[in-house]
Amino acid sequence: MRQPTKASRRAGSIESHQEPGVSMPVEGARVDAARAKKGKGQARVLPIALLLFVLSGFSGLIYQSVWSQYLGLVLGHAAHAQTLVLAIYMGGMAVGAWIASRRGVRWTRLIACYAVVEAAIGVAGILFHPVFDAYIGFVRDQLLPWMPGSGTAHLFQWTSAAALILPQSVMLGATFPLLSAGLIRARPERKGEVLGGLYFANSLGAALGALASTFLMLPMMGLPGTVAAAGVLNILVAVLAWGLGKQVDRPAAMEEAAAPEARSGRIVDPLLLRALTFGAMASGAASFVYEIGWVRMLNLVLGTTVHSFELMLAAFILGLACGSMWIRKRADRIARPLTYLGHAQVLMGVAALLSLPVFASSFEWMEWIMDALQRSWSGYGLFELASASIAMLVMFPAAFFAGMTLPLFTLVLLRNGGGESVIGRIYAANTLGAIIGVAGMVHVAIPLLGVRGAVVAAALIDIAIGVGLFVLAQRAHEAGTGAGQAATRSNRRGMAVAIAVAAVALFAGTVYGRPDPVAQASGVFRTGAIFIDSPEVEFIEDGKTSTITVLSSESNRIISTNGKPDAAIRSLAVGAGDDEHTMVLLGLLPLVYHREPRQIGIIGWGSGMTTHTVLGSRVPREVDTIEIEPKMVEAARAFGPQVARAYDDPRSRLWIDDARTFFARNGKKYDVIVSEPSNPWVSGVASLFTREFYAFAKQHLKEEGVLVQWLHSYETSDALMATMLAALVEEFPDIDIYVSNTTDLVMVARADGKPLQTHWNDLDGDIRAELVRVGLDSPGQLRLRRIGGADLIHAYVRMTGVTPHSDYYPTVSHLGPVARYMDGKADLLLHLATNGMPVLDLLECRKPAALAQGLQPVPNVWTSEWHGTAAASVRTMADGRLDPWLAGHEPYLARALPALLQTSQYLADDPALLMSWSEGVASLAKGTIGHLPAEDLEAVWNRPQWLPEAAASMPEVAAVMAAYGAAARRDPAAMRAAALEVLALPDAALADDVRDQMLLIAMLGEIGAGRAEAVAELDRRWAPTLRERAELAPVRRFVRAWVDAGLTPDCAAAPGRSLAATEDAGDTADDGPVGAVFPLHSP
Repeated sequence: MRQPTKASRRAGSIESHQEPGVSMPVEGARVDAARAKKGKGQARVLPIALLLFVLSGFSGLIYQSVWSQYLGLVLGHAAHAQTLVLAIYMGGMAVGAWIASRRGVRWTRLIACYAVVEAAIGVAGILFHPVFDAYIGFVRDQLLPWMPGSGTAHLFQWTSAAALILPQSVMLGATFPLLSAGLIRARPERKGEVLGGLYFANSLGAALGALASTFLMLPMMGLPGTVAAAGVLNILVAVLAWGLGKQVDRPAAMEEAAAPEARSGRIVDPLLLRALTFGAMASGAASFVYEIGWVRMLNLVLGTTVHSFELMLAAFILGLACGSMWIRKRADRIARPLTYLGHAQVLMGVAALLSLPVFASSFEWMEWIMDALQRSWSGYGLFELASASIAMLVMFPAAFFAGMTLPLFTLVLLRNGGGESVIGRIYAANTLGAIIGVAGMVHVAIPLLGVRGAVVAAALIDIAIGVGLFVLAQRAHEAGTGAGQAATRSNRRGMAVAIAVAAVALFAGTVYGRPDPVAQASGVFRTGAIFIDSPEVEFIEDGKTSTITVLSSESNRIISTNGKPDAAIRSLAVGAGDDEHTMVLLGLLPLVYHREPRQIGIIGWGSGMTTHTVLGSRVPREVDTIEIEPKMVEAARAFGPQVARAYDDPRSRLWIDDARTFFARNGKKYDVIVSEPSNPWVSGVASLFTREFYAFAKQHLKEEGVLVQWLHSYETSDALMATMLAALVEEFPDIDIYVSNTTDLVMVARADGKPLQTHWNDLDGDIRAELVRVGLDSPGQLRLRRIGGADLIHAYVRMTGVTPHSDYYPTVSHLGPVARYMDGKADLLLHLATNGMPVLDLLECRKPAALAQGLQPVPNVWTSEWHGTAAASVRTMADGRLDPWLAGHEPYLARALPALLQTSQYLADDPALLMSWSEGVASLAKGTIGHLPAEDLEAVWNRPQWLPEAAASMPEVAAVMAAYGAAARRDPAAMRAAALEVLALPDAALADDVRDQMLLIAMLGEIGAGRAEAVAELDRRWAPTLRERAELAPVRRFVRAWVDAGLTPDCAAAPGRSLAATEDAGDTADDGPVGAVFPLHSP
């Protein structure tokens, strides 16, 4: 090729660029002759290499996906981990590409070198888990406690975490330059096809790897198995590549033929090299601003889950792959690649701007999707397909053009005399730009411009790059004649059109790309609705990790993270809401379960009400609340006086940090740790519900320290709840379980494993107002919310067959989104307390609260409502008229009990009414027996004045009443005998609900009588005679699991739990002196 003169180089001339003409020969005749000798075997080289690079890309994105979850355990938030992994992944690849481009020109067997690098990546992948496990233990236990400050600790965490994945990232970066340069040496006449093909293959494999790792490998093999499998795959690629290298790599003659241009070629114009290197870097930065921005925006539409993130990542990478594929077949026929590249850059910016109106419309699409799909496994598959489609519509167009640009940047330089070193140079510049884009987006662009504004700014950068490339090409055309002059006119028209299109796109993106703030806060991926009672958006801002919103109406405020409500507080003019019951209980239990809770740590700010409640007592001296998103704390100020102490009390200290990092660095031990993070299906949150986390938390509790843990029963499943509780009980053997409303559970556990004790501490101060508001103003009301202890968890785990949830086997992260979509319910533990049969009385030696305590039913608290229902049912049966409570709170019983009273009067005269009577009496049993002690049930079941003697003497009625009476008395022997007598009656004689209850009563009777071994036989004998979906079938499975686990009710060994006891000081004395011990485990 013609070399530029010294004068032309000084002037920055690019007159010899490829733009003016297309007649320049690609390679010399010697190379063509040598290539012909390779024969037909050479034709198979490129397809084999593409397959290898598909597999390499597949494993590479497995690493990225898995590393995000590993490093999330170090950095705390999934967004932080994803950001760091993106930065180091791309940065490491930049370094690797640069090294390969500098060193590779002197190496003769590039594909063999590629094979060695792949093998090294594989070995590192196999060793990654044991290295990480040793690292995280050493850092948390040995290093962080000695760090002088939070800044030093964070710097060390980020740098050390980066160092874990940097070596593999560097090696991953070297793979493309090595393989592409090796293939170009073998097929120099097909540079464009080789480059485009390899970009496509690698991107396609990456997209498949992102999906396979999340939806198949991680659920099946966990993090250790998945990262090791990726390593094995790399070693397989290395073996195959080594064989390919023997066929392709050439020493001697052909290396000499190719060397002058292919290896040590010289750029015609240094200005072109600098301009394209800078352009590739800026384009890479813009692309990753898009990726992060789209992920943050689409989290509001698709939900913040590991599934949605990988779908978005796959959509982005697939766009890159298709763009590369487009270039692959066209690159060698493009006459003016510099102009072509300018168009691609402008169109990428235009597509990014137009993605904003698409995003704004996607809320309505998701609303329609949620309304159209069933809540089932197949429905979830369609939901994920629809989510992927939305992600594709938003991300694919711009990503497609991004996939075109990198091969084009490289091709322009190769066409203009650049040697194979420019491949690594451009690749390194592009990935370096990606680092700048990731860091700049998180730390500069989002705080200054917001997520949407950052995407607009990145789009303008891409458009500016395109215009700059047009100008560069224009200079080349103007320097030529003939065809060059025609190209100049065409280039000017193209540049004008591109700028006009960009201006229209900018207008559309900024004007029509503004989604409704209410839609952003609606959580449409959960609710299926955008507009919720037309609330006001009081706060909406993009934080570094998430978008925080506050929706307000006349009587309620809701604070949400990425559209997922984290807390709601009603105004004081109306009754307390569900979340208030939970947050006040979380604040009360530390004061009740620890004799002197001076130091309290709270994980998660939420609304601030838990911190506010704790500070209502004078006992705590320091309350440290750890929150990872500063905007959450800022937004929660909207709740005003109802959370004021969290902000104003000098004992309250806020820490913006990850919980694990804070506790490890702080080194302080606490009397109580309260954990109330977001729902564990949210990406990154599930790591606060693992065995490793509970072991870690126990290390930061004092000897008599107490852990208080929130857990939801909605949008989950019994198996998922059981795996989290299994993790908890493995580290904390003594646990008390409370229900706070209709769906939330709160667990209390003691660090030293000793039996839990309760203390009614200084609760007459400011906290009294919160307690009264949620009906927790006495020990009796608190006891009413207790379900049971650790034995319930052991049986629950046995029944579900799960293993303890682990950091390295994040089942909840992967199955939680499915349960959320299907609106699953893990209500078995709640059902044990509310099914109406004395299950907990026989298994846990519990005695229900007596009517003499005068406990008023508290709305929205299940156990309290059922206690009120039982009291109203007893009054209804005693008075012969409907109690008003039932009419307002239990419509089913409001219909069933008057019908039962009426049917009982005519039953003796019309035996055909027996079925109707049995349906009513089953409803009465469900509403009374398990909710009141024997003395309060005497008049209903053992001396029933409401049942005429004639009816009571009927054999079927007498058997049924005897069984229910025995259950009401908690008489095990009589329960078993009477219930079996009822089961022996003809199936058609009684309602299915009666038979269902009788089998459970018989099983409980066997346990109470010390014959637990007979339970399984009873269930096998009689369960097939019941209807297929009997209401109490899950409870019976639980009872069998209780027996299989070897658990036995030892009421004699449980102080205050004796079934024979009918009175206790705690029954009547609801308010004790400060510090007085009261028996929450018993009446």
